[in-house]
Amino acid sequence: MDLFLSHGIKTVTMDKIAAALSMSKRTIYEQFSDKGELVTECLKLFREELDKERDDIRAKSENSFVFLLSMFKMSFLRLNGINIRFLQDVETIFSEEIKRCRLNRPSQIEQMSELIRQSQKDGYVDPTLSSDVSATVYYGMISSLRDKDSYDYSVVSPKDVLKILCTIYFRGIATEKGLKLITQYVESV
Repeated sequence: MDLFLSHGIKTVTMDKIAAALSMSKRTIYEQFSDKGELVTECLKLFREELDKERDDIRAKSENSFVFLLSMFKMSFLRLNGINIRFLQDVETIFSEEIKRCRLNRPSQIEQMSELIRQSQKDGYVDPTLSSDVSATVYYGMISSLRDKDSYDYSVVSPKDVLKILCTIYFRGIATEKGLKLITQYVESV
């Protein structure tokens, strides 16, 4: 998975994988029928790791706004080691799976909307803003990172784009109380 994340999927050959694992390609092919199956299994494990990390962050967060900021921090730190080619390759190679994930978009937006509503109740997010619209804007903003036409990643890094987008977004929806927390989180990334 580290090879895929740092170089992209298409550029990593089975020879490179075998060399990195100090084993023969034959041994790899005894476990996986082809590179696609190996990538699929790697992505499943990666998703499970992300889900566990998200659950751990949720359990340690004292409120919904801290959870949102902590998730931004986790995403920012994870993007540090991810080559944009990886995200683009996933988009291309696994287009059907990506479409299925996008079908889950209403559920993801509803979860974000609920976090924003709770953050409004806790006094961290402006209560005059629609939580549904705020969640939809956030989803679109994060989705734009994967769009190869949105940003020229030969000039800017995805990590820097994420930091600016999230800083603008969270500062834009925050109350004074929320701004104090944001300053702590932005300074720590």
